[in-house]
Amino acid sequence: MRFPRAWLRGGALPPMNGAGPPIYRSPYRAPVFNHDRSYWYRAHGVKLADVVAAKIVIFGVPKSGNVWLQSLLCDTLGLPAVDPVAQTDVSGIGMTHLPFCPAVADRSDFVHGACLIRDPRDVLLSLYRYSQTQHFRAARPDFHYENWEEFYYDWFLSRLAPAVDLPRHSDQYARLGAPVVRFERLRADPQREVRRLLLRWGLAVDEDAIAAAVSGNDISDLRRTGKRLHVYVPGSHFGAGRVGGFKSDVPHEILLDFEERFAGLLARWGYKPVAVASSMHKSTSLPAS
Repeated sequence: MRFPRAWLRGGALPPMNGAGPPIYRSPYRAPVFNHDRSYWYRAHGVKLADVVAAKIVIFGVPKSGNVWLQSLLCDTLGLPAVDPVAQTDVSGIGMTHLPFCPAVADRSDFVHGACLIRDPRDVLLSLYRYSQTQHFRAARPDFHYENWEEFYYDWFLSRLAPAVDLPRHSDQYARLGAPVVRFERLRADPQREVRRLLLRWGLAVDEDAIAAAVSGNDISDLRRTGKRLHVYVPGSHFGAGRVGGFKSDVPHEILLDFEERFAGLLARWGYKPVAVASSMHKSTSLPAS
């Protein structure tokens, strides 16, 4: 089905998947986003070469594996890394932590995208560890939070979570059609997940290219060497990529507060609470007086 040009606000884009009857035409310039009531992926099969300055954009909250996935895709597709929000005139693969807003919705060069999901408790842990590195402190001279309590209550809840609209961030992108990639599955089998993502976009799959990209982006190696993308990403930026590390490394009282405060977020993506169960187990394990 071919969109009348009048439907494409301000852009002469190639024909896209009609995504259902005309009533469901998308109000967003970015091809990656559907109409709010349509469940199709309207840019399926659109080639980057057919759109001026076309981009693939990863939408994810910080420390969800965004840079790793960006690097995997750059090496798989042989495309440069870009800052998708700032670089409007070049084609490539980028990532942004912005919640859904006009700055991304109205970009006709955002052709394909992915909604990257990670257990938000592992995100919390990874953010805390990264906040203790010299690289993070040098880039953010205003950051002076020296322990878990200060980091969580005074900075994470006050600044980071509202800035990215944490409770709604991923759900909004997924609801508008950006294919979901789970970090846990990507970590377990990156070749399978990159292949699946290319198929969801309707792009050609080169198994040898994917295998080479996976081999060249081993997390242990990236932690030693860093990676040159559109900027140099130092090794200290890359965490170990552990799954479930929060269970032992986030203080129990903070984990309990997080799971209560963000219960809806955990439930939305199928992550089970553990802190309450742990507290109940401890209380029932106490010897009788």
